Amino acid sequence: MRFAAPGTVRSDERPPVATDIAPAPGAASRISAQTRCRISPRLWPSPLLGGVEATHPYVRTYWTAVIGPSAVADLLRIIVAADRRLTIAHPLFLHVLTTEGFVHHSEDRIWVHKQVRPLGSRQLMRLSPALRRAHAGDLRKAL
Repeated sequence: MRFAAPGTVRSDERPPVATDIAPAPGAASRISAQTRCRISPRLWPSPLLGGVEATHPYVRTYWTAVIGPSAVADLLRIIVAADRRLTIAHPLFLHVLTTEGFVHHSEDRIWVHKQVRPLGSRQLMRLSPALRRAHAGDLRKAL
């Protein structure tokens, strides 16, 4: 390794690396690295009329395009946990599922249906033209 004269800059030199870069205990970190509270979801007592089973490809195709794959994955985890009466870590996309009407808060419980309602006109407008054209046929098959 060659050394440069003091005061000169070499193009292959790297900046010094700090060895004490770990965050202090209790420091803010990413939300996915933080400990989340646990929830106990429950199935809604009455079935959703005109709904599609949550495991149907319709849900993964169309609802994923509207609310995103992570929100749909959270929904499926909540439904499985409610069906098996398990507790799960607070889903990161619970606010999206609540906004879209998939889950309902009542006191300290989260209620969910096993079925998912079809897309409404507001959600259809958010789809790509190709998915919009295929939607009606796929919905008939799903129901």
